[in-house]
Amino acid sequence: MPLVSVVLTSYNHAVYLPQAIESALGQTLGDTEIVAIDDASTDGSPELLQRYADRVRVVLHTANRGTYATLNEGIGLTSAPYIAILNSDDVWLPEKLEKQLAVIERDARVGLVHTGFRVIDAGGNPMKGNPLGIRFHPRPQGDLLPDLLTRNLFITSSVLFRRECVEQCGLFEEHLFGMGDWDLWLRIAEHYRIGYVPEPLTLYRLHGQNNMYRSARMLADDLWIHEERIRKRIPELLRRDGWRMRYAIGVALAALGVIYSKLEEHDKALVAFLQSLRYCPWRLKTWWRLLRVWW
Repeated sequence: MPLVSVVLTSYNHAVYLPQAIESALGQTLGDTEIVAIDDASTDGSPELLQRYADRVRVVLHTANRGTYATLNEGIGLTSAPYIAILNSDDVWLPEKLEKQLAVIERDARVGLVHTGFRVIDAGGNPMKGNPLGIRFHPRPQGDLLPDLLTRNLFITSSVLFRRECVEQCGLFEEHLFGMGDWDLWLRIAEHYRIGYVPEPLTLYRLHGQNNMYRSARMLADDLWIHEERIRKRIPELLRRDGWRMRYAIGVALAALGVIYSKLEEHDKALVAFLQSLRYCPWRLKTWWRLLRVWW
Protein backbone atom coordinates (compact mmCIF):
# COMPACT_ATOMS: atom_id res chain seq x y z
CA MET A 1 0.00 0.00 0.00
CA PRO A 2 1.34 3.49 -0.83
CA LEU A 3 1.98 5.97 1.97
CA VAL A 4 0.38 9.01 0.32
CA SER A 5 -2.58 9.27 -2.02
CA VAL A 6 -2.56 12.33 -4.28
CA VAL A 7 -5.95 13.50 -5.55
CA LEU A 8 -5.61 15.87 -8.49
CA THR A 9 -8.78 17.60 -9.69
CA SER A 10 -8.95 19.07 -13.17
CA TYR A 11 -11.39 21.48 -14.78
CA ASN A 12 -10.50 23.56 -17.85
CA HIS A 13 -6.87 24.08 -16.85
CA ALA A 14 -5.24 22.43 -19.85
CA VAL A 15 -2.58 25.12 -20.09
CA TYR A 16 -1.45 24.45 -16.50
CA LEU A 17 -2.27 20.75 -16.15
CA PRO A 18 1.01 19.19 -17.40
CA GLN A 19 3.07 21.21 -14.92
CA ALA A 20 0.79 20.16 -12.05
CA ILE A 21 0.98 16.47 -12.96
CA GLU A 22 4.74 16.55 -13.48
CA SER A 23 5.19 18.17 -10.07
CA ALA A 24 3.22 15.33 -8.45
CA LEU A 25 5.15 12.68 -10.36
CA GLY A 26 8.44 14.39 -9.50
CA GLN A 27 8.12 14.10 -5.72
CA THR A 28 11.14 12.78 -3.83
CA LEU A 29 8.73 10.64 -1.81
CA GLY A 30 8.30 7.73 -4.19
CA ASP A 31 5.70 5.76 -2.25
CA THR A 32 2.63 7.52 -3.67
CA GLU A 33 -0.44 6.87 -5.80
CA ILE A 34 -2.01 9.56 -7.97
CA VAL A 35 -5.65 9.77 -9.01
CA ALA A 36 -6.48 12.52 -11.50
CA ILE A 37 -10.14 13.29 -12.13
CA ASP A 38 -11.27 15.61 -14.89
CA ASP A 39 -14.67 17.15 -14.16
CA ALA A 40 -15.97 17.37 -17.75
CA SER A 41 -13.47 19.90 -19.09
CA THR A 42 -14.01 21.29 -22.58
CA ASP A 43 -10.49 22.58 -23.25
CA GLY A 44 -8.55 19.41 -24.09
CA SER A 45 -7.71 18.50 -20.48
CA PRO A 46 -9.08 14.93 -20.80
CA GLU A 47 -6.78 14.21 -23.73
CA LEU A 48 -3.81 15.61 -21.80
CA LEU A 49 -4.57 13.42 -18.80
CA GLN A 50 -4.75 10.32 -20.95
CA ARG A 51 -1.09 10.80 -21.85
CA TYR A 52 -0.25 10.02 -18.20
CA ALA A 53 -2.53 7.00 -17.86
CA ASP A 54 0.43 4.64 -17.50
CA ARG A 55 1.55 6.42 -14.28
CA VAL A 56 -1.65 8.05 -13.03
CA ARG A 57 -5.13 6.64 -12.51
CA VAL A 58 -7.28 8.82 -14.77
CA VAL A 59 -11.02 9.29 -14.31
CA LEU A 60 -13.02 11.34 -16.83
CA HIS A 61 -16.44 12.80 -16.05
CA THR A 62 -18.97 13.31 -18.82
CA ALA A 63 -20.96 15.79 -16.70
CA ASN A 64 -19.64 18.42 -14.31
CA ARG A 65 -20.08 17.37 -10.68
CA GLY A 66 -18.31 20.24 -8.91
CA THR A 67 -15.09 20.58 -6.95
CA TYR A 68 -16.02 18.84 -3.72
CA ALA A 69 -17.97 15.94 -5.19
CA THR A 70 -14.93 15.31 -7.39
CA LEU A 71 -12.55 15.44 -4.43
CA ASN A 72 -14.71 13.03 -2.44
CA GLU A 73 -14.76 10.64 -5.38
CA GLY A 74 -10.98 10.82 -5.62
CA ILE A 75 -10.53 10.13 -1.91
CA GLY A 76 -12.83 7.14 -2.24
CA LEU A 77 -10.68 5.73 -5.05
CA THR A 78 -7.48 5.85 -2.99
CA SER A 79 -6.13 3.75 -0.13
CA ALA A 80 -3.07 5.37 1.49
CA PRO A 81 -3.14 6.50 5.15
CA TYR A 82 -2.29 10.07 4.10
CA ILE A 83 -4.03 12.22 1.49
CA ALA A 84 -2.77 15.27 -0.41
CA ILE A 85 -4.80 17.43 -2.79
CA LEU A 86 -3.37 19.16 -5.83
CA ASN A 87 -5.42 21.59 -7.87
CA SER A 88 -4.63 21.38 -11.56
CA ASP A 89 -3.42 24.99 -11.76
CA ASP A 90 -1.00 24.72 -8.82
CA VAL A 91 2.51 23.25 -8.55
CA TRP A 92 4.48 21.37 -5.88
CA LEU A 93 8.19 21.58 -5.30
CA PRO A 94 9.88 18.15 -5.25
CA GLU A 95 10.35 17.70 -1.48
CA LYS A 96 6.85 18.78 -0.45
CA LEU A 97 5.31 15.42 0.41
CA GLU A 98 8.47 13.99 1.94
CA LYS A 99 8.86 16.90 4.36
CA GLN A 100 5.18 16.91 5.28
CA LEU A 101 5.23 13.19 5.97
CA ALA A 102 8.20 13.63 8.31
CA VAL A 103 6.21 16.16 10.36
CA ILE A 104 2.93 14.24 10.57
CA GLU A 105 4.57 10.92 11.46
CA ARG A 106 6.39 12.47 14.42
CA ASP A 107 3.21 13.29 16.34
CA ALA A 108 -0.01 11.24 16.33
CA ARG A 109 -1.92 14.33 17.55
CA VAL A 110 -1.24 16.10 14.24
CA GLY A 111 -3.96 15.44 11.70
CA LEU A 112 -3.04 17.95 9.01
CA VAL A 113 0.22 19.49 7.82
CA HIS A 114 0.44 22.48 5.51
CA THR A 115 3.42 24.19 3.92
CA GLY A 116 4.46 27.69 3.13
CA PHE A 117 3.57 28.86 -0.35
CA ARG A 118 4.43 31.35 -3.05
CA VAL A 119 1.99 32.99 -5.44
CA ILE A 120 2.75 32.73 -9.15
CA ASP A 121 0.98 34.31 -12.12
CA ALA A 122 -0.50 32.60 -15.15
CA GLY A 123 2.94 32.30 -16.71
CA GLY A 124 4.50 30.77 -13.60
CA ASN A 125 6.34 33.94 -12.57
CA PRO A 126 6.57 34.81 -8.84
CA MET A 127 4.26 37.66 -7.88
CA LYS A 128 5.65 40.35 -5.58
CA GLY A 129 4.02 41.81 -2.52
CA ASN A 130 0.83 40.25 -1.17
CA PRO A 131 -1.32 39.56 -4.25
CA LEU A 132 -3.90 37.55 -2.27
CA GLY A 133 -4.42 40.44 0.13
CA ILE A 134 -4.33 38.19 3.20
CA ARG A 135 -2.62 38.48 6.56
CA PHE A 136 -0.12 35.69 7.03
CA HIS A 137 -0.70 33.81 10.24
CA PRO A 138 1.87 34.32 13.01
CA ARG A 139 1.12 30.89 14.57
CA PRO A 140 0.86 28.41 11.69
CA GLN A 141 0.78 25.26 13.84
CA GLY A 142 -0.66 23.78 17.02
CA ASP A 143 -4.26 24.24 18.16
CA LEU A 144 -5.56 26.43 15.33
CA LEU A 145 -9.30 25.99 15.76
CA PRO A 146 -9.85 29.51 17.19
CA ASP A 147 -7.83 31.02 14.36
CA LEU A 148 -9.65 28.98 11.70
CA LEU A 149 -12.97 30.31 13.00
CA THR A 150 -11.98 33.75 11.75
CA ARG A 151 -10.67 32.77 8.28
CA ASN A 152 -9.22 30.02 6.15
CA LEU A 153 -5.51 29.62 6.86
CA PHE A 154 -4.39 27.06 4.28
CA ILE A 155 -3.93 26.89 0.54
CA THR A 156 -5.68 23.65 -0.43
CA SER A 157 -2.79 22.37 -2.53
CA SER A 158 -0.45 22.87 0.45
CA VAL A 159 -2.26 20.40 2.72
CA LEU A 160 -1.57 16.79 3.61
CA PHE A 161 -3.92 15.07 6.10
CA ARG A 162 -4.58 11.69 7.66
CA ARG A 163 -7.26 9.52 6.07
CA GLU A 164 -8.60 8.95 9.57
CA CYS A 165 -9.49 12.66 9.68
CA VAL A 166 -12.18 12.30 7.02
CA GLU A 167 -13.27 8.98 8.48
CA GLN A 168 -13.89 10.74 11.80
CA CYS A 169 -14.93 14.24 10.65
CA GLY A 170 -16.60 13.51 7.32
CA LEU A 171 -15.72 14.34 3.72
CA PHE A 172 -16.09 17.64 1.87
CA GLU A 173 -19.55 19.22 1.80
CA GLU A 174 -20.51 18.76 -1.84
CA HIS A 175 -23.09 21.55 -1.99
CA LEU A 176 -20.42 24.20 -1.32
CA PHE A 177 -18.84 25.98 -4.27
CA GLY A 178 -15.46 27.31 -3.21
CA MET A 179 -15.09 27.21 0.59
CA GLY A 180 -15.52 23.49 1.22
CA ASP A 181 -11.84 23.21 2.05
CA TRP A 182 -12.16 25.75 4.90
CA ASP A 183 -15.19 23.86 6.18
CA LEU A 184 -13.23 20.58 6.32
CA TRP A 185 -10.18 22.19 7.96
CA LEU A 186 -12.48 23.57 10.69
CA ARG A 187 -13.81 20.09 11.43
CA ILE A 188 -10.34 18.54 11.46
CA ALA A 189 -8.99 21.25 13.77
CA GLU A 190 -11.63 20.37 16.37
CA HIS A 191 -10.00 16.97 16.87
CA TYR A 192 -6.37 17.33 15.77
CA ARG A 193 -3.41 19.62 16.02
CA ILE A 194 -1.99 21.26 12.90
CA GLY A 195 1.58 20.83 11.66
CA TYR A 196 3.58 23.12 9.41
CA VAL A 197 6.57 22.97 7.08
CA PRO A 198 8.00 26.53 7.01
CA GLU A 199 9.16 26.39 3.41
CA PRO A 200 7.31 27.62 0.28
CA LEU A 201 6.89 24.14 -1.19
CA THR A 202 3.54 24.95 -2.81
CA LEU A 203 3.12 27.34 -5.73
CA TYR A 204 -0.38 28.82 -5.85
CA ARG A 205 -1.29 30.13 -9.28
CA LEU A 206 -3.33 33.34 -9.49
CA HIS A 207 -4.75 33.77 -12.99
CA GLY A 208 -8.09 35.59 -12.77
CA GLN A 209 -10.27 32.51 -13.17
CA ASN A 210 -9.83 31.21 -9.61
CA ASN A 211 -13.00 30.51 -7.65
CA MET A 212 -12.33 33.48 -5.36
CA TYR A 213 -13.47 35.80 -8.17
CA ARG A 214 -17.01 34.34 -8.25
CA SER A 215 -18.20 36.52 -5.42
CA ALA A 216 -21.92 35.66 -5.24
CA ARG A 217 -21.36 31.93 -4.85
CA MET A 218 -18.46 32.45 -2.45
CA LEU A 219 -20.64 34.75 -0.34
CA ALA A 220 -23.27 32.01 -0.13
CA ASP A 221 -20.60 29.56 1.07
CA ASP A 222 -19.36 32.11 3.59
CA LEU A 223 -22.86 32.55 4.99
CA TRP A 224 -23.46 28.80 5.31
CA ILE A 225 -20.17 28.18 7.15
CA HIS A 226 -20.71 31.07 9.56
CA GLU A 227 -24.25 29.95 10.35
CA GLU A 228 -23.91 26.16 10.34
CA ARG A 229 -20.34 25.57 11.46
CA ILE A 230 -19.89 28.51 13.81
CA ARG A 231 -23.01 30.25 15.15
CA LYS A 232 -25.08 27.06 15.61
CA ARG A 233 -22.15 25.37 17.32
CA ILE A 234 -21.15 28.08 19.80
CA PRO A 235 -22.02 25.94 22.88
CA GLU A 236 -19.72 23.14 21.67
CA LEU A 237 -16.98 25.58 20.73
CA LEU A 238 -17.10 27.22 24.16
CA ARG A 239 -16.22 23.92 25.77
CA ARG A 240 -12.71 24.98 24.86
CA ASP A 241 -12.48 27.69 27.47
CA GLY A 242 -10.21 30.66 27.08
CA TRP A 243 -10.03 34.16 25.68
CA ARG A 244 -8.80 32.99 22.27
CA MET A 245 -11.99 31.04 21.63
CA ARG A 246 -14.30 33.80 22.88
CA TYR A 247 -12.43 36.36 20.78
CA ALA A 248 -12.59 34.11 17.69
CA ILE A 249 -16.34 33.59 18.11
CA GLY A 250 -16.80 37.35 18.42
CA VAL A 251 -14.81 38.02 15.27
CA ALA A 252 -16.68 35.29 13.36
CA LEU A 253 -20.06 36.72 14.38
CA ALA A 254 -18.95 40.19 13.29
CA ALA A 255 -17.99 38.67 9.93
CA LEU A 256 -21.48 37.16 9.77
CA GLY A 257 -22.88 40.64 10.31
CA VAL A 258 -20.81 41.91 7.39
CA ILE A 259 -22.14 39.09 5.19
CA TYR A 260 -25.74 40.00 6.04
CA SER A 261 -24.94 43.68 5.40
CA LYS A 262 -23.69 42.77 1.92
CA LEU A 263 -26.93 40.86 1.35
CA GLU A 264 -28.85 43.95 2.58
CA GLU A 265 -30.45 41.91 5.36
CA HIS A 266 -29.87 44.64 7.92
CA ASP A 267 -31.98 43.20 10.75
CA LYS A 268 -29.97 39.97 10.65
CA ALA A 269 -26.75 41.98 10.46
CA LEU A 270 -27.75 43.93 13.56
CA VAL A 271 -28.43 40.74 15.52
CA ALA A 272 -25.07 39.26 14.49
CA PHE A 273 -23.15 42.39 15.51
CA LEU A 274 -24.90 42.55 18.88
CA GLN A 275 -24.18 38.88 19.47
CA SER A 276 -20.54 39.46 18.51
CA LEU A 277 -20.21 42.17 21.16
CA ARG A 278 -21.23 39.69 23.86
CA TYR A 279 -17.94 37.92 23.22
CA CYS A 280 -15.73 40.86 22.18
CA PRO A 281 -17.22 43.99 23.78
CA TRP A 282 -13.93 45.85 23.41
CA ARG A 283 -13.65 45.42 19.61
CA LEU A 284 -14.04 48.91 18.15
CA LYS A 285 -14.43 47.70 14.56
CA THR A 286 -17.59 45.81 15.52
CA TRP A 287 -19.05 48.86 17.32
CA TRP A 288 -18.41 50.95 14.21
CA ARG A 289 -20.12 48.39 11.96
CA LEU A 290 -23.03 48.14 14.38
CA LEU A 291 -23.55 51.90 14.30
CA ARG A 292 -23.49 51.92 10.50
CA VAL A 293 -26.26 49.31 10.39
CA TRP A 294 -28.22 50.94 13.23
CA TRP A 295 -28.29 54.36 11.62
